[in-house]
Amino acid sequence: MEDIATIAFYLGVVAYSVAATLFFLELARREGGGGVRAQWAPRLLALGGTLHAVHVVTASLLSKVCPIDSLHFALSFTALIAVGAYLLLRERFRLYALGAFVAPIALTFLIGAQFVGQSSDAVAGVSRTLLMFHIAANVLGVGLFLIAGAAGAVYLVQEHRLRTKKHVANLGSRLPPLDSLDRTTHRLLLAGFPLLTFGVVTGAVFTHQLTAGSSADSLRTFLGYATWILLAAVLVLRETIGFRGRKTAYGTIAGVVCMLLVMLLYAVRSNAGASL
Repeated sequence: MEDIATIAFYLGVVAYSVAATLFFLELARREGGGGVRAQWAPRLLALGGTLHAVHVVTASLLSKVCPIDSLHFALSFTALIAVGAYLLLRERFRLYALGAFVAPIALTFLIGAQFVGQSSDAVAGVSRTLLMFHIAANVLGVGLFLIAGAAGAVYLVQEHRLRTKKHVANLGSRLPPLDSLDRTTHRLLLAGFPLLTFGVVTGAVFTHQLTAGSSADSLRTFLGYATWILLAAVLVLRETIGFRGRKTAYGTIAGVVCMLLVMLLYAVRSNAGASL
C-alpha cells in the first residue's frame, strides 16, 4: 500500500509537471502546429488527477486518517476538485488556456500537502459529524473558487491585451473569449458560494463553542469573513447594478487571495502543532 501511494505521488507530480509545460508551450506557440500539445496537455492533466486521487486514497488508508478529517488530505482534495471542474468546463466554455493555471495549482497543492501535518482537526466539544461536513463544504468550495480565481486572472490578462491593442500577438489568440471567462467566473461563484456560506456558519458555531483562540485564530476568522463578504458583494452587485467584467475579476481574485491566506494559516498551525 505504501509503495502504491509513493508511486502514485511521484507519477502524479510528473504528469502535472508535463501537463503544465505543454499548456504553457501551447500558449507560447506561433500560428500553426501545436496540435499534439493541445491534445496531450488535458489528457496528462486528467492522468495526473487520477494518480493524485489514488495517492490520496491509499495514503489515507495507510495512515488510517479520514481524508476529509485532515488538512493534509483536504489540501489535496481541493486541487482534485479544481482539476475536475476545469476538465468538465473546458470544452463548454472554451477554457483551453486556463489549463496553464490549473496544472501548476494542482502540482503546488499535491506537493505542498506533503509538508502539512496529517493529524485530525477534531476538537473537543465540537460535533465530529458537523466538523466533517464543514471541512467537506470548504474543500469543495475552495476547489471551485480556485478555478474562478484563475478565470478572473486570465480575464484581466485578455482584457488588458485587447485594451492595449495586443490581441494580435500569439498569446491573445489562445486565450478564451472575455464573455466565456466572465460567465465561467460567475457560475463557479454561484456554485461555490452556498458551500462557503455553510463553512462560514458552521465555523462561527465552532468558534462560539470554543474558548478564545490566539491572534492567528482571530486573523483566520477575519479573513474567512472577508472572503465571504467580498464574494457575496461580487454576486449581489452583479445582479443589482450590472457589476461584471474587470470589476468582477478583481473582486473574485481578492476573495480567493483571502481564502488562500486562511489555508496558509491553517497549514502553519498544523505544522506548529505537529512539531510540539
